[in-house]
Amino acid sequence: MNKPLTKCYLAGILALAAATTQAQSADSTMHHRYGMHRWDNNGGSESHGRFENRGFNRPHIRYTPEQRKQMMAIHKEYRQKREDLYKQDNLTLKQYKAGLLALEKERKSKLSSLLTPEQKNELAANRKRRDENRQVREAAHLERLKLHLNLTDDQVAKIKAGNENLRSQAKAIHESDNLLPEQKREQLQSLLVRRNDTYKSVLTPDQYTEFEKMMSHRRAGGIQFRGSRSI
Repeated sequence: MNKPLTKCYLAGILALAAATTQAQSADSTMHHRYGMHRWDNNGGSESHGRFENRGFNRPHIRYTPEQRKQMMAIHKEYRQKREDLYKQDNLTLKQYKAGLLALEKERKSKLSSLLTPEQKNELAANRKRRDENRQVREAAHLERLKLHLNLTDDQVAKIKAGNENLRSQAKAIHESDNLLPEQKREQLQSLLVRRNDTYKSVLTPDQYTEFEKMMSHRRAGGIQFRGSRSI
């Protein structure tokens, strides 16, 4: 595959709708064409339920001025290396994508190394707290569904098992170091479709119709319907 065709193809599969904070106009052309997935400040692509580009102001984690300065330097170095990789005309699509993955891993490692043990513990505690809150919300949501749709215990068990299976797959996608951000997004979208298929296969036609009405009502009110919109 020649380089012009490779670039056109990459523009289609790698473009991300991620206008990150602290973006600099000097590199905006390249990054708007291919999308700059900004890793979060703890060195990971922290995206529980969705991809998130949070810049340098991640809640609950307090960074020192020196840490922020080093983070900016790491991101700047990453952008330069990515541009240099793009300019290599002898690379195939496979080699280019492998190079992007290597740069993402390098940046993730460098960002993670900036954290103190206390910050890492704080981050772990935040993740645990979010996971516990999510479990409480999902249990309450399933109970509301049971009452509103008059679900049987068997239906509730099947929905719960299906959601847990999909969530496990989503976690594996989020944590994978072998997928580019856009590839993760596409695979997560596929899981969302499968989640709706699970509801459709478990519910009766009348229940599913009512279920869709509930979704439409919550979307119209600006409320995310957790049962079908997120993993």
